[in-house]
Amino acid sequence: MPYLQHNNNNMLILDKTIGLIAPNICIGCAREGYVLCPICLSSAGNPFPPRCAGCKKLSDNYRTCSSCKNWLEIYSVYVSTTYEGLYEQLVHDLKFNVKRQAVEPMAEIMTQVVPNISGDVIICPIPTASSRIRQRGFDHSKLLAKEYRKKLEQKYNINWKVENILGRKSNVRQLGSSRQKRIEQMEQEFYIDTRLDLKRKTILIIDDVTTTSASISAAAKVLKQAGAKRIYATLFAQKA
Repeated sequence: MPYLQHNNNNMLILDKTIGLIAPNICIGCAREGYVLCPICLSSAGNPFPPRCAGCKKLSDNYRTCSSCKNWLEIYSVYVSTTYEGLYEQLVHDLKFNVKRQAVEPMAEIMTQVVPNISGDVIICPIPTASSRIRQRGFDHSKLLAKEYRKKLEQKYNINWKVENILGRKSNVRQLGSSRQKRIEQMEQEFYIDTRLDLKRKTILIIDDVTTTSASISAAAKVLKQAGAKRIYATLFAQKA
């Protein structure tokens, strides 16, 4: 743990240094100092309409419809926007251009719709494959989850905690276009430390982008098997 903390501090110092030498440029208006400036963020669009993340049909409060519950064991999946335009560029900047600051506007957009959950909640990021973490120097999903939690506290005084509940067994990449194929590929991908007690807990899964919901589906099954009471998810974007 001390090594990880030291490494994170070094990366933050490096980020700030790079920002002084080569400041970020807003992807909306080219203003210096931002990945997405406050003006462009304020006009980035309305929240995504409530719909089932499985079949994409309109639903009440983003709930998973009865037809999709047999494979998507998540009560509600809150999706902030469509994976296109500025939103796609934000994710690309975070994951492939290594711009950590992109999590700030992403988390801000995610908090436009606050999950309708009462009581204590554990925020659980979908873990990134270890090979990707080595390439980028950080786990973008955990970074996003922490920023999202911070925004919830600042804007709504919601004090949910982030816990790294899930682990990954491999560096498997989802290939193929069918949902069933992707679900099969992810079926045994996640695990939970057996020392953790998740019985009767409420979990909020966090991820950046989903196409078929295969990853969050696989994660939810593992969490349910560990005794979690109810699973929710908040995603930045969903591919059309």
